[in-house]
Amino acid sequence: MKRILYFFPLNPVDKNSGSQTRSLNLLKYFKARDIKVDFITKSIWGRYTPESIQAFENSGLAENLWILERKPVKKNPVKYFFSYKLWHVLFERKLKLIKGSIPNHTTWNLRKQFDAILQKQSYDYIIISYAYWADLIKDNPYLGKAVTIIDTHDLLASQHQNENGFDMGAALGDELRRLSQFDQVWAISMEETYFFGQFLKGKIKYIPMMMDAPPVVQPLGEKEFDLIYVATDNPHNLISAAWFFKEVYPLLPAHLKICVIGSITPHVSGEYKNVVRIPFVEDLDAYYLKARVSLCPMLTGTGVKVKVVEAMSHGLPVVCTERGLDGLPDKTNNGCLSANDPKEFAAHILHLLEDKAFYESMSQQSLSSFHKHFSKEEGFKKLDSALGIGS
Repeated sequence: MKRILYFFPLNPVDKNSGSQTRSLNLLKYFKARDIKVDFITKSIWGRYTPESIQAFENSGLAENLWILERKPVKKNPVKYFFSYKLWHVLFERKLKLIKGSIPNHTTWNLRKQFDAILQKQSYDYIIISYAYWADLIKDNPYLGKAVTIIDTHDLLASQHQNENGFDMGAALGDELRRLSQFDQVWAISMEETYFFGQFLKGKIKYIPMMMDAPPVVQPLGEKEFDLIYVATDNPHNLISAAWFFKEVYPLLPAHLKICVIGSITPHVSGEYKNVVRIPFVEDLDAYYLKARVSLCPMLTGTGVKVKVVEAMSHGLPVVCTERGLDGLPDKTNNGCLSANDPKEFAAHILHLLEDKAFYESMSQQSLSSFHKHFSKEEGFKKLDSALGIGS
């Protein structure tokens, strides 16, 4: 029986972000293939509570859950310095951190805990999420015969390019150096597959976002909402939501009913009388079934947008900006209408809502694109190939 050591910094069962959705579905795949999983994560990033820990353990998606600490508790300053701080400084020197690069979140304490796990158990696969923690395996003598895999989730240099002191050349070089340590590099989008493939030939595997098709897709009849917008409060979504409500919303008829879901809601004014704000829902499927059109007004950020894939799985047409098309293998005939101009964006929405035949055509394109690229069946095929299962 195969065994995986899987590092992901958040709690997948919270399902508050696209990366968590990806991780949760990978765990479901491992369980379906009877692969045993030891799951390691970060205490602060994951915001773990006794309740969320219990929820993960009850899911049955991993045999073991280890929550690692970035650094030890600082009770005694002298002891802290000699038992951690000094060693961490030496560890960072060994890593040769590059000025202007993306952050490196691999601390000496994390590496120490990680190595302790490897010394107790051998693994067939070791999967690390994000290049921030790639150096958990750098020059690591305890990897054994494990196939090492980095699940990139994103091109991180692009995410940090607007930060003070950022050096694009240094960041890209360092990110590629971190990825090159692994036997396989999993990319979530076609764009990143192509980019990384230019430098890491033979290591790149296209592992797209995958999810279960909902049991019910677009029932006929009147809908409670004309538009649905699902988003977290990350910086990219804050910019996007502000643009939509400032530039596009005033161009739409006041009678349209709009549902906004997620942690973005506190940033959406309550003065919009036709907007229903819902901070959290247990079942997003139920709300997609109540809506006619999905919105993705992303202006920045890279990688596939999970909200777009979710909408496609329900057969909802999507109105988005060009960034909303990132990660989609098909840029046309995919159920999405894109525009960066507010007037064109609003016109796409009205065309879908006012032309029934056009709406039904776009709905069918959306659903077909999901089954072609993002269904569980398609994802399982690519994962089987990457892990050599059935071959």
